[in-house]
Amino acid sequence: MRQLGLTFAALMLALPVWAENLAQRNVLNEQPLSGAEGTVVIVSELKLMPGGRIPLHTHPGDEHAVIVVGGLALLPNGKEVEFAAGTPMFFPEGQVHGGVTNLGTAPMEIVTTHIVRADEPFQTAAE
Repeated sequence: MRQLGLTFAALMLALPVWAENLAQRNVLNEQPLSGAEGTVVIVSELKLMPGGRIPLHTHPGDEHAVIVVGGLALLPNGKEVEFAAGTPMFFPEGQVHGGVTNLGTAPMEIVTTHIVRADEPFQTAAE
């Protein structure tokens, strides 16, 4: 139980990085990974409001995500991409990702599943 609390605290500390609440993460479920002591699975809903940006970052484990409500986004390389609902994404441990800005007029919604080490910060800024 202590590990879950530490992971949740680390997650909450990471949230202020996303300015003006334009990116909102809501943890839906957090449980230890069976057979992998010290590892936790966190399922969250992420809403990226119009003009909101997810900063570049990494995690101490893998992230799987699915776009639920898509939209037009600006990538770190300057390209604009239309993300469709149902688009899957995968970011292995340590891979820098994010840097995405919602260019649309409606929130983008993403469901994420993180499989991370419970004794490390949920995310580390990479910019």
